[in-house]
Amino acid sequence: METIDNIPISKVKRASKLITTGAKVGANYLKYYGSKVIGDEEKAREKLNEANAEDIYDSLKNLKGSALKVAQMLSMEQNILPEAYVEKFSLAQFSVPPLSPALVSKTFRNYFGKSPSELYDSFDSKSTHAASIGQVHQAELNGEKLAVKIISL
Repeated sequence: METIDNIPISKVKRASKLITTGAKVGANYLKYYGSKVIGDEEKAREKLNEANAEDIYDSLKNLKGSALKVAQMLSMEQNILPEAYVEKFSLAQFSVPPLSPALVSKTFRNYFGKSPSELYDSFDSKSTHAASIGQVHQAELNGEKLAVKIISL
């Protein structure tokens, strides 16, 4: 499964990610209008929805946290969005990529000043479970097995 190596945390980086996604959606509309002129409008609309859903979901997925929660909530509103969006956004409910082991270690160093291996006797850098706002790792300290949750809001 793919992992996330970087989460944009500054307002500027998060905004630039959304602006980039907006540009992709704009390009998708240009393709749509071209396809609509020379082909079947319904198929062109379907491709537009699929491409936009993919681009928007990828952006929200990489932002993690509350941004990915938005995708989860939208996927439950089946009467509001086209089917392509509901299908793609529903991935946020059960198939979220975890943070990479390098990003997990960096997160520990940023918050605790130490790597996981310095804090625990053993720490599995690959997550057991990943979700929109966090993920769980197995660790051991003083002979006790632990579940360590890393939250990314």
